[in-house]
Amino acid sequence: MKNSSKSKKTIFLAVVIVLILIAAVFGRLLFWQSSYSVPEYKFTVGLFEKIIKAQDTGGTAQLTKDEVNQIISLYFKEYRGSDITVKAVEADFDGDNIKFYVPSAYKGFDVLVTSEGTLSKENDEIRYTPKYFKAGKIALPKSYILKKLSTRLKNKGAVEQNSIVVSTKGFPVGITALSVKDNRLLVTLEKRKLNIEDILKGKLQSIEDIIKKYSSLKNSNLSTKTNVVSGEGTGTGNSGSSTGTSLGSASSGERQQALARVINGLSAASGAVNTGAQKAVISQMMSVVGSMKDPSYNPYSAESSVRSMYSKLSSSEKTQLKAAVFSNVDASSASILYNMIGK
Repeated sequence: MKNSSKSKKTIFLAVVIVLILIAAVFGRLLFWQSSYSVPEYKFTVGLFEKIIKAQDTGGTAQLTKDEVNQIISLYFKEYRGSDITVKAVEADFDGDNIKFYVPSAYKGFDVLVTSEGTLSKENDEIRYTPKYFKAGKIALPKSYILKKLSTRLKNKGAVEQNSIVVSTKGFPVGITALSVKDNRLLVTLEKRKLNIEDILKGKLQSIEDIIKKYSSLKNSNLSTKTNVVSGEGTGTGNSGSSTGTSLGSASSGERQQALARVINGLSAASGAVNTGAQKAVISQMMSVVGSMKDPSYNPYSAESSVRSMYSKLSSSEKTQLKAAVFSNVDASSASILYNMIGK
């Protein structure tokens, strides 16, 4: 009788130990690389010039991993749902497939979601057909994930025949073909005039969201002075208004920090342009921004000087200068430059 009782206890302990080991292994697999963070990618002049060249000829641009992630960085914003937060998205290649790394948090627990699949262009849609979804190293049911995505994508995309599709209508470039080959994204572009404002729209529109975080208007005098429209387009008028709101509603310390970020970004942009005339424009912009640290300073006349210098640049110089400036100046601070060179 005693032997039977000891045997039952031994079996029970063995089962408990096995369950604990299984749970430990499962947890290790589930939270594999859960602390993964996506490096910072910035839209570069080199990528912009590559897109311009392909668009001018109707040719194919071969994009590297870094260049694809530069584009993603322009448009992706952190997504927060009721129980899940998508912190970032990073793309990579594996031969002719594309991989996505998505650091997320589910009910407070960090987890790295990954997926791999094929990318193509059909009619007016970009189609991603996943081979798998994983949380850590645990494979997730593909049908379940696609069903969940179909309810969350809303007007940003849809799920069709086990693929995630996104309409290309409204894209700043016309895409005629899209594929992944030999660790490169091949994008064939429709031949048409390219507008830098459209390329950077995703980055520049985010300024409005950042401005809303400020609590109340201060320094209304500065707000009035910086709400000057450059007249380069309807979008520029709104930008002028954003300039005053973002600086006027910030505290003195916040304003100084924002202006310092702009000056640092302009300094980096100066190293990314080629001609002396471009560098002179940026130098004058830095001077104007530096003077704006004094709340009583009226930048209008100086901004007019910058616009005059900028207007004398060639079309290609203007394009390169804008790409250099807006790829190096943080989106939350870029609005104060619109009165000088527009969006």
